Amino acid sequence: MDDFSELLRSFRLGGSAFIDATLSAPWAIQTPTAIELGQRMELASERIIPYHYVSEGVLVAQLPDGEPELVETGEAIVFPHGDVHVLASGPGLPPLKITTEAVVRLTRVGAVSQVKYGGDGTMTSLVCGFFACDMTLSERLVEPLPRMFKFKVPQDSAASLLPLAVRRPGHTGGKTSAPGNAGVLCKLSELLFVEALRAYVEQSQEMKAGWIYGLKDPVVARALRIIHAQPRSGWTLDSLAHAVGTSRTTLSDKFAQHLQQTPIQYVMAWRLRTAASAISRGHLMIKQIAADAGFSSTAAFSRAFKREMGKTPSEWSKMDKPTS
Repeated sequence: MDDFSELLRSFRLGGSAFIDATLSAPWAIQTPTAIELGQRMELASERIIPYHYVSEGVLVAQLPDGEPELVETGEAIVFPHGDVHVLASGPGLPPLKITTEAVVRLTRVGAVSQVKYGGDGTMTSLVCGFFACDMTLSERLVEPLPRMFKFKVPQDSAASLLPLAVRRPGHTGGKTSAPGNAGVLCKLSELLFVEALRAYVEQSQEMKAGWIYGLKDPVVARALRIIHAQPRSGWTLDSLAHAVGTSRTTLSDKFAQHLQQTPIQYVMAWRLRTAASAISRGHLMIKQIAADAGFSSTAAFSRAFKREMGKTPSEWSKMDKPTS
């Protein structure tokens, strides 16, 4: 697996419920917000990102305040910030408003539900699902993304197999009875997210400052993968540059250009964000989390944590985290 794909794994990415939809024109639906879905599906500590992968036919996707976007066979459309959106067989159709309760009743995490809706016209088949990733860790990744973007799913990518996997016997009708079925679907969904981010990075014409634009730079991408894979290592500029296979100067310059901070500042920031994620999950004591982040005292950890996250560890533990 390449550095880009390995890097994205560090955001605790996962797939969630799946809908195998067969829609016949004319049809139009409006989704609920991802925040509501995440809360009702007991994913309140995670960011929920809806997507729709067209395996046959076409659809028109639109934000309430945006322009319609045509999505064709083999393309997927993603809503990184969980916005309410309309999907339709054509522009201007009044949508059926799908409630949060209806989606929750229909879906189960890791399972496939089938939906048929519409008239007697041209058919569109699509797989609808949700990417779920850690809210705190994914902030820098998701924040720069547009509210809606589409991409062509590469046919040589395993992600292109998602529609086939969803419709195979044992997956349909809300069942994932065969051993490992749910895991296969979730893994293919993760790979689709990787392809979405890869497509967005490749489509961005200008090299801008910011975390996601840094992914275009192989030095930055490799450095981030190494840092995320081994955050507790006692990284120095020398040791990190050696691990990346570049010079200290090049590594420092690349981080300054794309991330506006030094490599070691980023190491500490990532440790603290990993600590914030651990605090949110509530499985470890603050003292252990501080030690894992490389701090010899909880007082020093608390000061550094507040500088990075804006709250003390105790205050952070009491927060209700949004999903988007």
